[in-house]
Amino acid sequence: MGQRSTSRSISGDDSLVVAEIRGPHGVRGEVRLDPRSDVADRFAPGATLECDGVGPLTIVTIRGGADQPIVAFEGISTREQAEALKDRFLRVARTEARRSLTNGAVLWADLVGLAVETPDGRALGTVKELLRAGAADVLVVAHEGGELLLPMIDTVIRKIDVQAGRIVATPLEEHG
Repeated sequence: MGQRSTSRSISGDDSLVVAEIRGPHGVRGEVRLDPRSDVADRFAPGATLECDGVGPLTIVTIRGGADQPIVAFEGISTREQAEALKDRFLRVARTEARRSLTNGAVLWADLVGLAVETPDGRALGTVKELLRAGAADVLVVAHEGGELLLPMIDTVIRKIDVQAGRIVATPLEEHG
């Protein structure tokens, strides 16, 4: 699919959660992250992220896999300092997240609340939330009959128009 959502987590203010610090790794102040962003260089050395209850933290080094990177922050050099960061969220401003988007990508936070309709204009409901489910993100659409799950694949999601406040979709049961 051409359009891909990114920066999955949504917060109540104008920032987006991009990772959760899972805990210390080793004795030199490194921490394991649970990434919640699809932006490739979000956790690159030199990147500064806002840490809940702590303030800005700047990444010095990163290693390990993209699914659970191990990072070292400037000024955090002991296991005890790293332990104090456990279970805290790392955030970026929504405006910063938008600047990092690749062509055709959208923020998950921008999709919540959009109207969803079929190509012929029939209302399906409103995006309630998004889920990561295997290879494709899934829109959870609230409608009068409960919830409708729409995978973010080309054959289902036909158009995303954040400016117009709508998504055009063909539910799977209408294929065939």
